[in-house]
Amino acid sequence: MITELFGSVWARLFFLLRPMLKWVLNRVTGKCELLRITYQYSQGAERTHNIEASLKQSKRPELNQLTIEESTNISNAVLQVMRVKNIIPEVHPQFENSFRICLLQICGYRELLTNVEQLRKTKYTSDNPEHEQTLMHLWKLLMPDDELQTRASEQWKHIGFQGNNPETDFRGMGLLGLHQLIHFASKYNSEARKILQKSHHPKLGYSFAIVGINLTDLVYDLLKKGYMRTHFYNKICGKATIEEFHEVYCHVFYEFDKFWYSENPKDIMEFGQIREKYRKKLVHSLKQPNTVLVSGFQKRSD
Repeated sequence: MITELFGSVWARLFFLLRPMLKWVLNRVTGKCELLRITYQYSQGAERTHNIEASLKQSKRPELNQLTIEESTNISNAVLQVMRVKNIIPEVHPQFENSFRICLLQICGYRELLTNVEQLRKTKYTSDNPEHEQTLMHLWKLLMPDDELQTRASEQWKHIGFQGNNPETDFRGMGLLGLHQLIHFASKYNSEARKILQKSHHPKLGYSFAIVGINLTDLVYDLLKKGYMRTHFYNKICGKATIEEFHEVYCHVFYEFDKFWYSENPKDIMEFGQIREKYRKKLVHSLKQPNTVLVSGFQKRSD
């Protein structure tokens, strides 16, 4: 309680004193805050986080807008900021490219969230031939030696769906859940099938597809709350794509599987608390400035 109160007081004090501190540093160093950040931090999450915070807290509306606009012309925005902040390219030649990368990452994260949200809101329907074809492809990837006898089949339980119609299991995550399972099973087929095989363990097993969709919800939540910024700002020198978000999912699924067995649960009823423990572990990791969510098997495939 005391720690929280102290933190709140300090945050308010810093907010009040920040303009004065910026003015003093500008006078002493001869550099604006954005320029100082590019000199102080190397390329990565720390630099981009600080650039983003500076833009959000700026009193200039044209700088604030760069963090909320849906579509930003990056080249024009960089030149505008350099003009507004009187940054001379001949004196500070590295700024233009450094700031451009930061803006690409900041705007790219917003665009990624929009694209992910759109896919999540797209409902899976058996009336759509493309949806059905994608689902059948998932079966073939995970069970290449077993033919699916009928569309409505108890066989779906073999890959971790709840009943004979997987359509109902995609309600919460829509096509995003299916696309992430497909990405894992197609690009890292060996790892996905090993996890599927392990999931049939008589005591420690779990429903592969259902857990996979649940983990889609987990990575989506971390993306929406902004935690994933650290990973993408460290890994991508530009705009992150939905394929790169799927790569994070593959890492999270693979590492969760290891975490699940290391916890040695009594039964599947402990899934909720183990998932929450794993979520906190992920959040803690993403609060570290140098975190990149990549597993060894993903590095080997590059």
